[in-house]
Amino acid sequence: MMQELRERVLAVSKRVLGHSVLGPAWDFHCHLLPGVDDGLRSLQEARAAIEGMQALGYRGAVLTPHIYPGVYDNLPGQLQEAVHDLQQRVGDDFTLRLAAEYFVDESLFEAIERDDLLHLPVLGHKLVLVEYPMLQPSSCADDVMLTLKQAGYQPVLAHVERYRYLRWDRDSQLARLQQLDVWLQCDIGSLVGQYGRGPQQLARWLMERDLVALWGTDLHRVEQLQRYVAPGLAVLQRNRFRINPMLIDSVAG
Repeated sequence: MMQELRERVLAVSKRVLGHSVLGPAWDFHCHLLPGVDDGLRSLQEARAAIEGMQALGYRGAVLTPHIYPGVYDNLPGQLQEAVHDLQQRVGDDFTLRLAAEYFVDESLFEAIERDDLLHLPVLGHKLVLVEYPMLQPSSCADDVMLTLKQAGYQPVLAHVERYRYLRWDRDSQLARLQQLDVWLQCDIGSLVGQYGRGPQQLARWLMERDLVALWGTDLHRVEQLQRYVAPGLAVLQRNRFRINPMLIDSVAG
């Protein structure tokens, strides 16, 4: 089954893209680390996903497992060991780096205070990926962002296009994020309707205005590569966007 999926991803990349993504690319935001959250479930799936990503032109990925106390109680040390083990198993042709996707609630203040946030150093910034609640805004969101900045981190808001309350009040919400100096991350699959029409419209609106700092697969299942990521990459390619160029030199070394 996994071999069949890999072959389908390669076929889609050739048909939809004409070739792989423009130049070597890095993913920012994925759940490739097996068995730690709601992402990939086994080493076999992780291997298949990585081979599929390579077929699309990816040379590495920033792994962002969920850290959400009481739901995904992942500890930085355990995740670092898991990434090291996965890298050894998949080999050096696809480079793995570790960050995390932190849920924004009161517990995040404690993690900032401990100064043990999993982050990605890029061009002098310490990038921290954060996720808002999906259904309603967090009352502490602004304070969390300000505290991250004061602690020397650069907050990156995950899949900004998917928060319904943000879409309803788009201009003022985006203005507030800009005021807080929060970078925006969008899911590539949103460009082709993976999460519905609303997220698709906002993702394309943000893309057209070049407001997205980082694009991610947000990969949870291998099948996403064929159904959403490859067609989404084609949209970016047609609009002459490279995939996360800031990561190429900063992270690959």
